[in-house]
Amino acid sequence: MTDTSVRSNFPETLTGGELAYAELRSRIMSGQYAPNTVLRAQALAEEFGLSRTPLREALQRLAETGLVHYEPNKGATVIGYTAEQMAETYFVRAALESRAAGLAAPRIVDADIALLTDRIERMEPLTTATEEADTVELGRLNSEFHAHIVDVSGSLQLKTLLRSVSQAPMMVRNFRTYGSTFRSRSNHHHRDIVTALQTGDALWAEVAMRSHILAARNAAMQVPATPPSGD
Repeated sequence: MTDTSVRSNFPETLTGGELAYAELRSRIMSGQYAPNTVLRAQALAEEFGLSRTPLREALQRLAETGLVHYEPNKGATVIGYTAEQMAETYFVRAALESRAAGLAAPRIVDADIALLTDRIERMEPLTTATEEADTVELGRLNSEFHAHIVDVSGSLQLKTLLRSVSQAPMMVRNFRTYGSTFRSRSNHHHRDIVTALQTGDALWAEVAMRSHILAARNAAMQVPATPPSGD
């Protein structure tokens, strides 16, 4: 039987392998699993109450999305990033997410604005928090904020492309390293993005999102990069 504490976070319709993939991806994207963390299929299978086959499938899917380096019979390692890889990731995000924000602007409704505002308000007290768990939660809420704008854009292609662009682990790293100044500035940018979306102005929404992500890129470039797995 799959761990009920894990199952409660996801839809009941997910298979064991799908559940393992969703939970492991969530842990990586939130920063709970840091770069170069080794993921052992047997240990995870025991934790989730699954056989090794669905766990191996989940690890293979994570490898396909660029989140882990997977070797059959050895397990997987959460991927780290060189400075060049980090910079390129932010450039790709800036292009894709600014387009998503532009598409979302004329489509967004009050319920979407309410959800985005809720995430901003929940992030605000975490900008001055010092506990590691709070930093991880901040990364999770940040990821939800960005993901919802992509959902509202209505573009399945953008959503698919952005799944392969790892964003939250780097943001958690920035949140952890730079502290309250970076966190507060980032959340202020979120408010600017919501204001732009509320007006329905696609160009303003695109510019606000692009500026936000490129500001995060500039901050990330000042943090020593994590060497790639195996180096």
